[in-house]
Amino acid sequence: MLPASEGRRIRAARVRLSSTARRLVRAGQRSLRRGSGGHHRTRRRRPARLRRILRGWRWALASLLALVVLAATAVVIAYVRTPVPTQPQDGVTDEGSTVYYADGRTPLARLGANRQSVRHGQIPDRLRWAVLAAEDRGFYRNQGVSVSGTFRALLKDASGGDTQGGSTITQQLARNYFKGLSRDRTAGRKVKEILVALKLDRHRAKDEILDLYLNTVYFGRQTSGVEAAARAYFDKDVWQLDVAECALLAAMIQRPGYFRTQGGGDAAKALRARWSYVLDGMVSMGKLNRADAGWLRFPRTRGEWRGVSLSGQDVLARQRVLDELESAGIPADAVVNGRLRIYTALDRRWMAYAEQAMRKVREPEWPKDVRTGLVAVDAASGAVKAFYAGDPGRGRYDSVFEPVAQAASTFKPYVLAAALRRGFGVRTKVPGRSPLRFAPDGSVTPMTAPGYKVSNDAEIGSLGTVDLVKATALSVNTGFVKAALKTGVANVAETARRFGVPDSALRPYQGQAGLALGIANVSAAVQAGGYAAFANGGTAVTPHLVTKVVDAHGRRVPLPWDRPGRRVLTAEQAAQATYAMRAVVTGGTGRRAALADRDVAGKTGTSDGNHAAWFVGYVPQLSASVVMTRAGAGPLKGLPGHPGKVAGENLPSQVWHAFMADVTRGMPAEPFPEPAFSGTAADWDDTVKKSDTVKKNASGGSGGRPEAGRGTPSAGATPAPSREPREDGTSGPPADARSREKWCATPGNEDAAVCAQR
Repeated sequence: MLPASEGRRIRAARVRLSSTARRLVRAGQRSLRRGSGGHHRTRRRRPARLRRILRGWRWALASLLALVVLAATAVVIAYVRTPVPTQPQDGVTDEGSTVYYADGRTPLARLGANRQSVRHGQIPDRLRWAVLAAEDRGFYRNQGVSVSGTFRALLKDASGGDTQGGSTITQQLARNYFKGLSRDRTAGRKVKEILVALKLDRHRAKDEILDLYLNTVYFGRQTSGVEAAARAYFDKDVWQLDVAECALLAAMIQRPGYFRTQGGGDAAKALRARWSYVLDGMVSMGKLNRADAGWLRFPRTRGEWRGVSLSGQDVLARQRVLDELESAGIPADAVVNGRLRIYTALDRRWMAYAEQAMRKVREPEWPKDVRTGLVAVDAASGAVKAFYAGDPGRGRYDSVFEPVAQAASTFKPYVLAAALRRGFGVRTKVPGRSPLRFAPDGSVTPMTAPGYKVSNDAEIGSLGTVDLVKATALSVNTGFVKAALKTGVANVAETARRFGVPDSALRPYQGQAGLALGIANVSAAVQAGGYAAFANGGTAVTPHLVTKVVDAHGRRVPLPWDRPGRRVLTAEQAAQATYAMRAVVTGGTGRRAALADRDVAGKTGTSDGNHAAWFVGYVPQLSASVVMTRAGAGPLKGLPGHPGKVAGENLPSQVWHAFMADVTRGMPAEPFPEPAFSGTAADWDDTVKKSDTVKKNASGGSGGRPEAGRGTPSAGATPAPSREPREDGTSGPPADARSREKWCATPGNEDAAVCAQR
């Protein structure tokens, strides 16, 4: 039901149009009569046929005029009934989804419609005129509609041609911003668009229309609005753009999904032609001097959109966020333009520390086929605090979250954990001799018999009987293969799976004893997350960047890793594993990773032929891993500043130390829990006669070789229990059983006869 005032306006318009039509008809009739009957007394009557023709023309003209009047009436009615548009379309004002650093305020990346509105005074006139030269040169003169452009568009609609280029800026805003217009390519929709544009032009100032357009139009590279586009293409604010850059952004509006700012393809050539068209338009409009335009050169844009800077790691960060949300049941199309607020645990300072640690070993100068990765996770939650996937100048590769190298000896702690889960303690004895050949049941067979042959690293050589602590400290291959076979290779694989190693990495090596030596490919993030379970007392965590997601309505979206992790070790078992890995740093292969002010536990790893090298370590609050590998064949050696071979005990340990020294500065130096050394202390060394065990241990030797891997605990370590004096004045083990256990667990005491006979 129309309001009374609107009805009166329509009736008045009808009366005026009807009166005009009647006057036109009467005027036409009089004109015809004068033409046919003037001076009839002095002329002969026209033939009847001619009179019929003239009457036909008279009625045709009257009918045409009537149709014009009816059409005009319909247009007037439609115009009066068209409301002034006020509501934007759903999503047109969205600013996409924003990813934040750990502080919850600083943007890390934007996903989707990257839009940031700017005020009228922040948009330079040169950009306004460039956009008008590209899209609507008569903007300030027309009434919101271009008659010639509209007829061109209608003709192209009728012929099925491209509809682009027939709309003014006001019409584009009416179509793309306000509610009420469909996307149908029909004449009816075009007429409605014209009416809405007329209403907009009458009720809004020209500058207001142009500002709204510039803040919402799509420019490509996932950006809407001039400020986001200026950032995406030139890493500038919009008010910093020069004339050439303004012309390029204006040119992009026509075909943002097709044009390319770089290269020599058809899309790049088409953009250059459009850029020249914009400059010519600015000249013809008197907004640019012809000579000045001749000096302009096509501007250079950034190679890829980066909403914000993240020390060169932003591409990986954005993709990882999308992957994690996808795994959490939030598809990419719901994230992009989804108005989500996505929070991460990434610390900007720590990200810089990770990069600095790699730069100290001249990583940016390394060959392009060398992959490097560093990642640190919160030991309690698994949240990724920092990562570094190599200098982007050497190429962009995900060497943090993707498995780029064999785990090598950094897999051995999972073997240790598997033995602990089966009830064995770290005082369990294993063979250290090398080489050895093992039968499937774990027994040592003659070297000429079938079986799995294992050798220790040349620098370790052949040892005697060692416990799992020393085997871990020195990375004794023979001892760990023995432990895996005695524990069960399937049990080792299941334990690693519980710690977070993907089943896809383990399945190809099902039942193979070589799994104990790290033949499976794993990622740096998986290893950092796996070792976090040792650091936090035995609870598995899932490494993740995203810590919280809030939707457009302010509701928190649940994430799988919000739930508490599964316990994989008891606190005592985790303490024993940590004790063994502390020995790696205090006197084993990982001494270069030691920190001066706190305990460190970890494990080095070097694959066959020095193709990959690792150090994975932790303090009670934080777990971090460093990996270096060569993508091609051959060993990792001859790097700038490091002419020798890269192994876990050198460069990875150095990088880990440099990073952790920075990030733990000011962090409380918490001690690791001391183990009670519960569990069975089995003897799995069948390479020596059992009758010789007591004699050999009483002599304090290991096969006649000096003991390797001993060292003093790092600063902050809990002192070993003091020895009680013997009757002869020498120091011996404490009297009570619990203290004696701790005394025997101290490096250097474990081979004493009293400990061997427990």
